[in-house]
Amino acid sequence: MAETPPSPTALPLLGHTVRFARDPFGFVERAVDEYGDVVELDVLGTDGPYVLAHPDHAERVLVDGGDAFEKTDDFTEAFGEGLVAVEGTEWADQRQFLQPLFYREAVRGYAETMVDQMQRRVDRWRAGETRPMREEMGALTLEVVFATLFGRELSLSGDDARIRRAASGLNDLVVPTSWVLPDWVPTPSRRQFEQSRRTLREEVRRLLRERAGDEGDGSRDLLSLLAAARDDGGYPRTDTAVEDQLVSMLFAGHETTALALTYTWYLLARHPAVEARVHDEVDRVVGDDRPRATHLDDLERTTRVVRESMRLYPPIHTIPRRTTRPVTVGGYRVPAGGEVHVSVVRIHRDDRFFDDPLSFRPDRWLDDDRPRFAYLPFGAGSRRCIGREFALTEAVLAVAAIARDYRLEWAGDGALELAPEMTTQPAGDVPMRIRSRE
Repeated sequence: MAETPPSPTALPLLGHTVRFARDPFGFVERAVDEYGDVVELDVLGTDGPYVLAHPDHAERVLVDGGDAFEKTDDFTEAFGEGLVAVEGTEWADQRQFLQPLFYREAVRGYAETMVDQMQRRVDRWRAGETRPMREEMGALTLEVVFATLFGRELSLSGDDARIRRAASGLNDLVVPTSWVLPDWVPTPSRRQFEQSRRTLREEVRRLLRERAGDEGDGSRDLLSLLAAARDDGGYPRTDTAVEDQLVSMLFAGHETTALALTYTWYLLARHPAVEARVHDEVDRVVGDDRPRATHLDDLERTTRVVRESMRLYPPIHTIPRRTTRPVTVGGYRVPAGGEVHVSVVRIHRDDRFFDDPLSFRPDRWLDDDRPRFAYLPFGAGSRRCIGREFALTEAVLAVAAIARDYRLEWAGDGALELAPEMTTQPAGDVPMRIRSRE
């Protein structure tokens, strides 16, 4: 019979709660270093969790797990009936409906609109000023999502400030202090999350009402397709399902890409030799033109930079699942109802799979001599993120569009620190000084 996973020494009643809440990344890293790739933690508010930190275990859960692993309740609470939360045939129906919007050819058709939004924002920058890059990239990617998937251009003035705040506020569902408290405790972060969800739902309802009056205008964005399909008898079957999908795509479609870009600028600013090679490539491929879909295949170094940024700072640091029955992972027993956490950040920074893993080395991606599931920024298996192509296209175009004209200098004190929430958030606003390349 399989053994129970090893576990660090714990406090009476509180278990590992305090240490985990104070420093979740550091505590998990130390636990895995000492006890191995399967570690049982004792954290209030969870059934475990059981930390899994090996590519084989990621494959077991995300690819080979079948119906033994399901999404946790946090997904449903945040996204209702959206694609990122549902299971089984409902997931299959939604995936089939949405997939055509995210094929490579379709995504590259969004490139002109993406760059329009990028240029609109960057045109507001002035050489010599310092900008909070976390906020700037969040605003940029939100504008891209609205313009491409919702067919609506967000105002650059304060008119849409509440939407911007709400899109960011969905992160507040999962912060360390809330992880360890019962669901009924009204923490500030949970109140912010509820307000954000209400605001976004109000906005998508308004957009749907407006789009209902524009039937037959030929629009093929996500909003139009969902609105038109509502009465066809298949997916989506309810108004709530439409709202859930739009809110899910709004959050998932901008938040992770914003973080990937934020960390990319930080890493380039800290590695001027890599930055110079990116500028050389952009000058050669894009020149005086603006970045276009036709440039993407030739922006090879830029693509490697984005990939390496997402390795060192994966926007989704942990993939949670719940067991539906007793399972064995890595020779250890996990009971039914156990919460397992595939630690993406730990796998990405493991020297068994990446040489000198804490170094920023984009050229490591010139070869791919590592386990298949050692790189998981978009998950794995059939449930891999549907927006992978969208996110990579947007990120590479954004780096090229900005690097064509500017250098970004790190204006912070010391090294960047992290403050993990639902996603891998930086601690602070990531200040960057804008320098013209002219």
